[in-house]
Amino acid sequence: MPELPEVETTVLLLRKKTLNKVFVCVWGEKKNNLSKKLKGKRIEKITRHGKGIFFHLSSKEILFIHLRMTGHLLYGKWERKGKEWLSEEKIMQHPKNGFLRYIFFLSNGKQLALSDQRKFATINLISRKEKEDYLSRIGPDPLEIKKEDFFRILKERRGRIKSLLMNQQFISGIGNIYASEILFKAKIRPERNADSLKQKEMERLYLNMKTILRKGLSLQGDSTSDFRLLDGRKGGYQEKHLVYNRKNLPCPVCKKKITKTILGGRGTYFCPKFQK
Repeated sequence: MPELPEVETTVLLLRKKTLNKVFVCVWGEKKNNLSKKLKGKRIEKITRHGKGIFFHLSSKEILFIHLRMTGHLLYGKWERKGKEWLSEEKIMQHPKNGFLRYIFFLSNGKQLALSDQRKFATINLISRKEKEDYLSRIGPDPLEIKKEDFFRILKERRGRIKSLLMNQQFISGIGNIYASEILFKAKIRPERNADSLKQKEMERLYLNMKTILRKGLSLQGDSTSDFRLLDGRKGGYQEKHLVYNRKNLPCPVCKKKITKTILGGRGTYFCPKFQK
């Protein structure tokens, strides 16, 4: 699932390509009325909170996109040939980029497409009030939250720290990959209870949460699974994993073998010696 670095990378690229463009029409794999609703509306601003993308339109409405498990956005040109949409760009024909569910036609002659193999992505046209209601149900953004606020909500919660980091009502934007990486960097075992953390450990957790997410962003996200950039290329963080997807490989600090376990139904990677 795309996490904060992948979604923020997408938003930064979208701002360069689609700001002030007008929606001409929309194709959907299934019948929908988005084309009628979006036609003639200009993209004035694009923002992100957690894993959600918000296109603020000239109509004062908001196009909300959540990429969920396997969704990613692509920017280019496609032509309909029979029942398929094909692009002249070879990279867009890669299997990971070929599961087109929506295509948004823009006023500059380009298209914005959603590729989503498992079909879980959400696309809705919402009001400002509906956006506020959505944000009220999820946690603060980890790149924006202040230290004292992070400590406060951490102390109010119980449960295993890795599961808590992935709980979008606690903090919004962290998933399985970055939770494992953050906890390694903070020297904290993923199965530790949140209320067992000492002050120094909470300090390390807060600092390394921001450090790891910013590193993921600087490398334009993680493409271990389906995530791709707008031009179809992979991000780079999967080449820099500390523990994630490195079972039985040496810990980058102590050389002990990385362990994989199942925690909360998710594969969890950690160093049994370095992390306490």
